[in-house]
Amino acid sequence: MQTLADKKILITGGSGHLGSALIHYLVGSRGIKPQNIRVFYLKGSPLNSLADIEGLDFFAGNVLNAADVEAACKDVHLVFHMIGLTTFDPRQKKLQWQVNVHGTRNVLEAIRKSLTVEKLCYTSTVNALAPPWPQGAIGNFDNSNPYNIQLRHHTFASRQASLDFIERTYTTTGWEKEIGICYYDSKLAAHELVDEYVHQHAINAVSVLPGTMFGPYDYLIGTGMYLLSLYKNQMPVVLNGGMPLAHVMDVAEGHVLAMEKAQRGSQYILSGPDSDNRSFKDMCGIIAGVLQKRFSDKTIRKPQLVVPTGIAMAAAFFAEKQATLFNQPMLLSRDAVKAGAAFLYYTSANATRDLGYQPKRTFKQAVEEMLEYYIQHNLLQAAGRYVDLKPNRE
Repeated sequence: MQTLADKKILITGGSGHLGSALIHYLVGSRGIKPQNIRVFYLKGSPLNSLADIEGLDFFAGNVLNAADVEAACKDVHLVFHMIGLTTFDPRQKKLQWQVNVHGTRNVLEAIRKSLTVEKLCYTSTVNALAPPWPQGAIGNFDNSNPYNIQLRHHTFASRQASLDFIERTYTTTGWEKEIGICYYDSKLAAHELVDEYVHQHAINAVSVLPGTMFGPYDYLIGTGMYLLSLYKNQMPVVLNGGMPLAHVMDVAEGHVLAMEKAQRGSQYILSGPDSDNRSFKDMCGIIAGVLQKRFSDKTIRKPQLVVPTGIAMAAAFFAEKQATLFNQPMLLSRDAVKAGAAFLYYTSANATRDLGYQPKRTFKQAVEEMLEYYIQHNLLQAAGRYVDLKPNRE
């Protein structure tokens, strides 16, 4: 069993939602000294989510700069690699691939060269898996293979095709035009890259695949966009799909369990209770209910209409054109519609069995805590997600 006590821990993307939650969990629940936690973040990006923790070892760098990553890994024992670009803006496909894939390779190379790093916990995503088959099933690694399930969301036909495409992105141009949903493709490719380093370079790494997280510390505005949109009554309709919903602090604890207990090369889904695999309509109904209770003098409208995918795709087409023409954030895209039109339900049963992972909080609790965090940090009037407002952030 891997121990965290007295280890120097590097967290890439530590200022993000999950990274901040992990740091709060390590310091608050595991007693890790802040000075033993190195936070790798992009220079100039907000650190507000960590403002209440003194003594952290902040390291400003760019994950696309191999020298920065190597320097960040110096004298480090354990690495949580969490940096990822989650946008569905097609204008950012090339950058997204570079951050999610090339950045991950830089981390793997730095670890391969390191004389001190003992273990890597890589944050993948359930979106590296296919929609569970048959439709409506609860997904696991057997019924959600991204290469051979009937409902495929990824571009690549095989693991080797994923790895071959990675190499092409270093030597050719125009490859971004061949990618479908880039967030899905890039996270799948990065996931395969980690596995390749495990087997070809003997890296001691494990991969965890989180569901969709809500909860505190979302200062950069990620999934909180659902909360903001409903608060502002800007979501009259929803897509006919669903997601595995989780409290970010449960997923943070799952990362630590994976670092402590998971065997080299293993992979685990980390989400909420199976009962929190919810449709978008159900999810938004819960968020609206929490908002209505907190703001009893304000009318919060629940989305009543599930919009057909074809109509949503047409609306997304025009939204893309408008955002591109006027250089605006792209809050709706065809890739986002494709992703949102599927029922992506998954179970954490293998993590429960092997790691003792047990989600302690419900989705409703996550929304309640996210809302209080947003109120405390004056985020309810935020214009949008940081990743969408800062298209050249990495």
